[in-house]
Amino acid sequence: MTALNLELQPEQRPHIDILNVFKAEKNTSHGFTRVSAPMVRYSKMEFRRLLRQHGVKLAFTPMIIADSFINSQKARYNEFTTSLEDIPCISQFAACDAHEFSLAAQLIYPYVDGVDLNCGCPQSWAISKGYGCGLLRHPELVKDIVETTRRVLPNNFSISVKLRLLNGSGDQSLRSTVELARQLEKCGATFLTLHGRNMWQKVSDPLNINAMAEVKKSIQIPLIVNGNVRTWQDAKNLHAQTQADGVMAARGLLSNPTLFNEYCGEAETSMECVQQWLDIATRAGDHIHFQCFHHHLTFMWSSHMKRKLRLEFNNFTSKQQIFDFFEERYGLKPHTESYSSPLEYTKCIYPQIKYDGVQVNKSSDVLAWNENSDGKFFNEFKDKVSAPNGQNEFELEGSFFTQLD
Repeated sequence: MTALNLELQPEQRPHIDILNVFKAEKNTSHGFTRVSAPMVRYSKMEFRRLLRQHGVKLAFTPMIIADSFINSQKARYNEFTTSLEDIPCISQFAACDAHEFSLAAQLIYPYVDGVDLNCGCPQSWAISKGYGCGLLRHPELVKDIVETTRRVLPNNFSISVKLRLLNGSGDQSLRSTVELARQLEKCGATFLTLHGRNMWQKVSDPLNINAMAEVKKSIQIPLIVNGNVRTWQDAKNLHAQTQADGVMAARGLLSNPTLFNEYCGEAETSMECVQQWLDIATRAGDHIHFQCFHHHLTFMWSSHMKRKLRLEFNNFTSKQQIFDFFEERYGLKPHTESYSSPLEYTKCIYPQIKYDGVQVNKSSDVLAWNENSDGKFFNEFKDKVSAPNGQNEFELEGSFFTQLD
């Protein structure tokens, strides 16, 4: 097993003990940790910054393909950025091999507070490669990945797994899921996240609340629950029903980043939140791509616009068009100080290593996906909200990577 030198790297910050986060949040009035999900393309550092201004206490990176992260310098720079203020942060990887996951975990170790194994993505492309839900068919492999990674990382560094319910009839599914959760706890998992559906169920299928509650009762480590959280009340209800240590949201946070802000009381994204996003994007400069900046505003603000305005907004091609749009129609523009106080990004340095006898950290490898493309989710979402149905209300249901929520 490859073991890297885990001495402090330049710009490395102290690690946050994730268990202390759960303990602190348990003593709050609401009693649970508010968690933002690993959202492909969207839970980048800039958006994590916005969410933390509105109650999120634990944030995940987008899912990163471990193989790409190990072998491609371009993939690392494209898929992961951070700052000294980006805390606490968990990096999620898709992997189907213990060596692969542990090596990616060691590479990113200086810059995050934990790593998470994706065993929840039900997409066919992921399952065909042995990622996501495909791993749930091989519980021994999942345990091996956790055990192997725990051996090469400090005990206070978080290693977690995001699961769905295992397949089977009601009782069989629950027993299998409970058994896997218990085994992962024994293998050294710090916490688990459980989505309340199995790999074949869709967003329209009901959550199995009872199963999530039973898994919580069966383990001693913290459990985060995930599914159907669209409002602050949804989050409180799911916690009350399951007694979980944390509640995770994905789609709900995209449409309303203030979802977890218990003092905001807004059912939809507020102008104040849009103002904060404009400021963050200005401070980020070229670090944030147009597509990411634009897509977040589309999710956040489309419900406030009639169809004609949505069509206009969806066809923008530059950041300046977006800034002009919000200034002319809503009187919003980045604060002056945003231009003079750029975000400080950590310069991540990765050790030169050999993987399967081949030198990695190469700069010529292709990326896992193209940051400059719109992506399936945004295209479907844009088509849905621009439909000439005369309605101004819509949901993100059915148009997202279902691994996320």
